[in-house]
Amino acid sequence: MIGLLVALLFIILFSLVQGVVYLNHGTSPAEEAKKKMKMIRDSSLITKFIAQKQIRLKKMGAGILLKDQMTVSQWYLYKGLMAGLFLMICFFITEGVLKTSLAKPMSMVAAVMGWFFLEIILRAQNSSSNDKMMPDIMEMSRSVLYGKRGGQYIADALKDSVIVVENKRLKTALLRLRNDLDAGRSLEDCLNELEMSFSNGEISAFCTVIKSLQSTGQVDEALHTLENNIEREQVSVNKKRCLMLEHKTMMYVIFIAMDILVMILYCIIIKLLQLQIGF
Repeated sequence: MIGLLVALLFIILFSLVQGVVYLNHGTSPAEEAKKKMKMIRDSSLITKFIAQKQIRLKKMGAGILLKDQMTVSQWYLYKGLMAGLFLMICFFITEGVLKTSLAKPMSMVAAVMGWFFLEIILRAQNSSSNDKMMPDIMEMSRSVLYGKRGGQYIADALKDSVIVVENKRLKTALLRLRNDLDAGRSLEDCLNELEMSFSNGEISAFCTVIKSLQSTGQVDEALHTLENNIEREQVSVNKKRCLMLEHKTMMYVIFIAMDILVMILYCIIIKLLQLQIGF
C-alpha cells in the first residue's frame, strides 16, 4: 500500500514539473506528443519497415486473397484481433469450463498461435493460388506470343492477354496493368508492378523476358522457352497434387481401419463383460 502511494506521489510531482517545463517553453503535452508521433512516422527505419512489409504483403496477395488493398496497419490490426480472439476462447474453455490451473499459460500460447494464424492462412492461400494460376500463366504467354506473331506490339498483346485469364488474382493484376498502360505509364514500370504483385517464379520470369527483349522484338523463342518451363512446372504441380491425394486417401483408409478396429475391440470387451456377468 505504501509503495502504491509513493508511486502515485511520484507521478503527481512528475506531472507538475513537466507542466511547468511545457509552460516555460510555450508548448503543451498534446503538441509534444504530435511532434514525437511525426518524428516516428517520418523515421527512415519505420518508413523502410512499412514499405518492405507492404511489398511482402503485396507479393503474397494479401490485398486480393484476404482484403482489398490491405495496408500494413490493417494487417497488424487483424493479427491482434485474432490473437485476442484465440486468447479469450482458450481462457473461457480452460478457466470457465475445465477449471484448470494452467488456464493462463494455455491462453498465452493460444494468443501466440492466433497472432501467427493469419500468416499461416495467407501463406497457404498464396501457395494454392500460385498452383492454380499455372494454366492461366501458360495461356497468358500463348496470348502474348500469338499477338506478337500477328503483328501486335508487346503492350497491346499484354492488354489483350487479360481476356484468356480466369484466375481472379492474375486477372486483377492484368487489368491494373492494362489501365496503367492506357494511362500512359511505361511498359517497364507496369511489368515491375506486375512482378511485385506475385511471389510466383513464373510471373517473375515472364516479366524479365518481356522487359529484356521487348525492345528487340525477338521474343518468340524466349516465350517458347518460358512456356516449356511452365509446362514442366505444371507437370510437377500435377504430380504434387496426385501425391497429396494419395496421402489423403491413405489417411482415410487408416482412419476407417482404426474405426473398424475400435468397434471390434468394443464388441469383444462387451462380450467378455457379458460372459463374466453370466459366470
